[in-house]
Formats: sequence, C-alpha cells, structure tokens
Amino acid sequence: MSNQIIIDEKLIKYLQTNGYRSDDIIDKLVAETSALGNVARMQIAPEQGQFLEIIVNITKSRNCLEIGRFTGLSSLCIAKGLIEKGKLISIDNSDEFLSLAQKYWKMAGVDKKIESVIADGVDVMQSMVDRKHYFDFIFIDADKNNYPQYYELSLQLISQNGLIIIDNMLWHGDVANLEKQDTQTTTIRDLNLKIKKDNRVNYSLLPLSDGLSFIQKK
Repeated sequence: MSNQIIIDEKLIKYLQTNGYRSDDIIDKLVAETSALGNVARMQIAPEQGQFLEIIVNITKSRNCLEIGRFTGLSSLCIAKGLIEKGKLISIDNSDEFLSLAQKYWKMAGVDKKIESVIADGVDVMQSMVDRKHYFDFIFIDADKNNYPQYYELSLQLISQNGLIIIDNMLWHGDVANLEKQDTQTTTIRDLNLKIKKDNRVNYSLLPLSDGLSFIQKK
C-alpha cells in the first residue's frame, strides 16, 4: 500500500515556501523570467534548482551536461554545485535567452564554469558519443518529443554510476490520465515505462515540481 500523500495547492505553497532557501540572485532571475509571460513556464522551479545543486555537490561531479537552457536557472544551479575545476556544457537550440542567462551566471560567479553550445541537442550528443566524451551528470529539460533520443544518448555519454536527471516526467499530472493521448504526453508516459523496465539503470521517479526521473547508470 502506497504512503504517497496527495499534493494539493496548500501543500505546493508549503513546499515552495519551506522547501527552498531563498537566494537573491536566483530570485531575481526567476522574477525576470516570469516577466517574459507564458514562456516562463519552461523554467524549472527554484526548489528543483536547489536539488540539482545539492546532487552535483554531493556526487563531486566534474563534467556535467545540460540539454535545454532557457534563461539559465538550471545551468546556474548545476554550476554552483560543481567542484572548483568542474565544467558544465549547456546545449540549447536557440540563443534567444542566452544573454539573460549569462547575466545571472556572471552575477553568481559561475560563468567561467559554463560553456554554452547553440545547436540541435541530438546532433551535439551524437557527436559527443562519436568522440567518446563522458559525463558524471546529465540534466535533460528540452523538447519532450526528443526525450527518448536524449535518454538513449545520455546512457552512452554517462559514466558508470553517473546520474541522469530528466525534468517534466509527470507532465502536469497528464501521464496518469489515460484520456490524454497527445504526442508529448504519450512520449513521456512511454519513457517512464521504458526506464522502469530498463535493466541498465537504477531509478526513482520523484514528485518534485513537475516530476524528476532520477537515474543511475549501472
């Protein structure tokens, strides 16, 4: 019998208030992103960023990869968690919000740890596989229809015992509603099932914000 509690609006507000320690730079980035309008929904939650920073820090990750940058909050948090000589390669197919991201990376003093690549994620990852690049940590938060490809390529790029974290894996709760059969929902639903059956990894599906798949390569 599951002991999972129901996460309602009151509990969400509690988690947002008590599950995240306010940071001036992050709060300013969140506020500036929110001012962009509906597109701001692509930004991770601050409590997710805090979680990424802790995971990168406790795993002592040196080489990190991010697929999907947007305004740079996840990049900033991952970079904050890196060891002194650590590096993050951040891939996005657009430079539209890069200057905004770079402003806050510099403000946080982590800009030297981040290399930004503007290109198609699948193409860059395949090139990295071909060149035998390896990473300790990979974060995926990009176009959902390519999630299966990002997952498979990540398994070729991640070191043994390395971690892959994928965002939006509960997809606003739609994955649990079988009446939802749009492409993005079914892609994420199918990937959740694939990860569950995948003997190459250990995993946990966490109900943090819009859902994080926490994956360790065996």
